[in-house]
Amino acid sequence: MRLNETLQICLLALANRFPDHVVDINETLLGPQCFGSAGWTVPNLLEMLQHTKPLLLQENAQLIINSQKCEIVLLHLSLEQPAFFVHCRGKMPTSKGNIKSRLRVGIAGEAIVTR
Repeated sequence: MRLNETLQICLLALANRFPDHVVDINETLLGPQCFGSAGWTVPNLLEMLQHTKPLLLQENAQLIINSQKCEIVLLHLSLEQPAFFVHCRGKMPTSKGNIKSRLRVGIAGEAIVTR
């Protein structure tokens, strides 16, 4: 599967084609992520990006899923290094939840008390 579209459309296509998936953000390319980089599902990732980097969702991207690669490349940043690593086959890491649950549990896994 190869799709050239905006990042938002690529993510929605991923969720539609592979309902059981997990996405990790490449912090080497996109920088440190305040809500963590690992264990995102598309709905939670879309919510986070709409709050933190809404313009990124409109950037040209390429979703590649084949026997050798499962990734999303942001064409304006790098053609060789994926911005998002996709897990959609075989043994997958667990989802770490949405923004609210990530706020309650710190990035290092420590509980954060909210009042």
